[in-house]
Amino acid sequence: MSFDGPLTTARPSFGDAFQRPHVRVGLAGMVSGQVVMVLIMIATPLHIRHAGFDLGIVGMVMSAHTLGMFAFSPVTGRLADRFGRYPIVLAGLVLLGISAVVAAAAPANATPLLVIALFLLGLGWNLGFVAGSALLTVGFSPELRGRLQGRADTITWLSGAVASILSGMVFELTGYRALALVGLALLAIPAVIITRHRQDLAVAPVA
Repeated sequence: MSFDGPLTTARPSFGDAFQRPHVRVGLAGMVSGQVVMVLIMIATPLHIRHAGFDLGIVGMVMSAHTLGMFAFSPVTGRLADRFGRYPIVLAGLVLLGISAVVAAAAPANATPLLVIALFLLGLGWNLGFVAGSALLTVGFSPELRGRLQGRADTITWLSGAVASILSGMVFELTGYRALALVGLALLAIPAVIITRHRQDLAVAPVA
């Protein structure tokens, strides 16, 4: 059975669409991935530089992150089609959580661990964003899909902007390890939303 959300037969209003379980789950995957990714990503170069390493190390770690974010997008789409959007969103959250744990545990001089952490951070974001975007608009008319996607993108990017501001502040006040653990804790919010709506998403598979 697919967990891609119910097929909408009525014509809901724009406001009603955001009450649909699959819309909430899709948005949770997109926003949580953006917030946690930005929170940790912004602070990582500062963490490396504060430990005395040069820009070459920063570039290597951030290159791994960029690879995770974008290189696997075609594969992510196929996985979402094959296994369903819901499991891929959930997998994205799991990878984000693993990334946060690895980042929190890694010493500043453990470059390989930071490479792994930032790669998984990017890949987790990719899974949540691609599958969440696809899940968001399931079953709606083309004109409503465009409006939903636009509103969701606005919320997602604004959340990322707030996270980028908070990242430096939290890093300065608490340090990198605590910041990564804050990112891990924030994943509890989408986890609750997704768990709450799992049965709703399984009611009617998408054709």
